[in-house]
Amino acid sequence: MEQRLTHEEVTELSEALRCIRCGFCNSVCPTSLIPEAYKPSRTARGRMVLIQSALSGLNLDLFDGDVAELMDLCYGCNRCLAVCPAGIPIPDLIRSYRHALLKREGERERVIGFYTETLPQLFGLPGPLRRLLLSIAPKRLIAMYLGLATDVELPVPEGVEVREVMRRTGVLGGDDAELAYFADTYYRYVRPSSLEPLLHALRELGHKLSFPRQWDSGVLLWEYGDRDGLKALAERNVASLVREVERGRRVLTTSPAATLMLREVYPRILRTPEATSVSRAVVDVCELMLELSESVPERLAVRENAVTLHSSCFSQHLGLTPKLIGALEGLGVKVVAVRGECCGVGGLWGLLKRNRKTSLRVAERLISHLEGPVVTYSETCHLQLEGLCGPRVRLPFQLIAPRERRR
Repeated sequence: MEQRLTHEEVTELSEALRCIRCGFCNSVCPTSLIPEAYKPSRTARGRMVLIQSALSGLNLDLFDGDVAELMDLCYGCNRCLAVCPAGIPIPDLIRSYRHALLKREGERERVIGFYTETLPQLFGLPGPLRRLLLSIAPKRLIAMYLGLATDVELPVPEGVEVREVMRRTGVLGGDDAELAYFADTYYRYVRPSSLEPLLHALRELGHKLSFPRQWDSGVLLWEYGDRDGLKALAERNVASLVREVERGRRVLTTSPAATLMLREVYPRILRTPEATSVSRAVVDVCELMLELSESVPERLAVRENAVTLHSSCFSQHLGLTPKLIGALEGLGVKVVAVRGECCGVGGLWGLLKRNRKTSLRVAERLISHLEGPVVTYSETCHLQLEGLCGPRVRLPFQLIAPRERRR
C-alpha cells in the first residue's frame, strides 16, 4: 500500500526541488562511480530525482522496498556538499528520508543497538564476568544476527575500557588534566589499546587527560535517522563536557566521526550555548599532533619513515587531511602519496551483508593505489583497509612514540 509523505516530511525534503540535475554530485559520490551505477536511479542525482518525483505528485512511493534500497546507496560521506552548485545538503535530505522511513518501519539496524546500547551495558558488569562473556560469545552467530557480511570480522571488544588503559599508561589525570578525552564507543570499548602509542607520548610530554562521564557520539543514530535517540545522547554528552570546558579544558577526540558530531552536528540539533561552547573547545587528534610536531618534534619518534596516506571522507569534510600531512611531515614522516578515494566502508554501512558487494566495488578504486605502509584516519576505514590490505595499515597516532632520552 502506497505511503504518502506528511506535510512536515514534504517541507524537510523540499530542498530537493532546487536540484538542477547537473550531476556534479555523481562525480564525487563513491557509489555513483562504480560500474553498477550505469542505472541513473543508482546515482546521487538519481536519488534527488526520486525525491523530486514524489514531491511533484507523481505516483511514486518513496517507502517502497525497491526505492528504499536505492536511497540506501547513500552512506553520508558528505563529499557532495563541496560540489553541489545549488548548495543542497544532500546527505541531510537522505537522513530526513531515513527518519521518515524509521517512523513507518519502527525498527532500526540491529548493529546500531549493539554498539550504542549493548556494549555500554556489558561494560557495566564486573570485569571478570564481562571478560568471561566476551571469551565465550559466539562471534560468528552474533555477526550474523547483526547482519554483517560473512567476510567481515566482528569488531569484538578487547575486554578493558579505555579508562583502564589511560590509568595504566599514566596519562589519566585529575585536577591537573588539561584535556578532556571524548573516546566514543570504538576506542572506549572495542579497541582502546590502539591509543597506547598516543597515550605514552602524551605522558612523556607531561600531558594529563581527564575522562568525563560520556556516552556514544550518536553518529550511527544520526546517519540512520533516529533523531530522538541522537538528541538524548547529545544532551547528555554536552551537559557533561561543558563542565570540562568551564574548567578550561579542551575536548580531545580521536575519531573524525566524533569530531564531526561534537563540532558540527550537536550545535545544529541542540541550538544551545552549551553545545556551542563544547564545539569550540574540540581539538581533533590530527590537530593535536600538528601542535606537537611544531612545538616539540625532537621529543617524539616515529615508527615509519614513509607512508601512503588515505584521506577518509570525514577527514576531507572537516579539513583534517592537510593538518595530518603537516603533522606527519613535521615529525619526519614522508607522505609519498595521498589517496582520496573512498574505501567503501561508510561507517558500518559497508560491513553489512546487504551492502558488502557494493562496498568492495567502491574499495577497488582505492586498493590498487595503496603501496607500502598506509595511514588512514578513521576507525572503520582502518577496519576495512586492514581486512583488505593486511597489518600494514595504521592509524596516525599509532606511528608516534616518545623519543628515548639520552642519559
